Amino acid sequence: MENNIIKDRIQDVRERFLSGNQIEEIRQNVTSLVNERLDEFQNAQNNAFKELEVAIDKLENHQREMIAYFNKQLIALEEEQKASNSEVLKLASIQNFTLSKSPNSKDNVLSKNTFSNLRMFLSKNVLVFFATVSLLGILLLNFF
Repeated sequence: MENNIIKDRIQDVRERFLSGNQIEEIRQNVTSLVNERLDEFQNAQNNAFKELEVAIDKLENHQREMIAYFNKQLIALEEEQKASNSEVLKLASIQNFTLSKSPNSKDNVLSKNTFSNLRMFLSKNVLVFFATVSLLGILLLNFF
């Protein structure tokens, strides 16, 4: 009997506060509000994706420009190195000619070889340094 009294009271409260039409209206309002928010979210997501694509395109263009710039720098360094090498060869041949005439030619040849080796070592390291800097620049541009 108490169960019936409780059920009757619950039914009274439901009838007093909300009718079936009001509940359906609230359900429709909530559904339409959720759908509007989902549409807004989807639009914002699409816009963010488009902006991201534009940013990636800009980054790729910048990366290509930097690669081209570093390639030009490398070519210029190689040409400068070739020119420098030819000058060194000319000077070495002149020095060899002069050393062959001097009495202490063995000492001079030894110092010439060490100078030549040092110059070759430094020139290779300069190229390695610029290649490393170029590679690091490209990698940094890819990650940022």
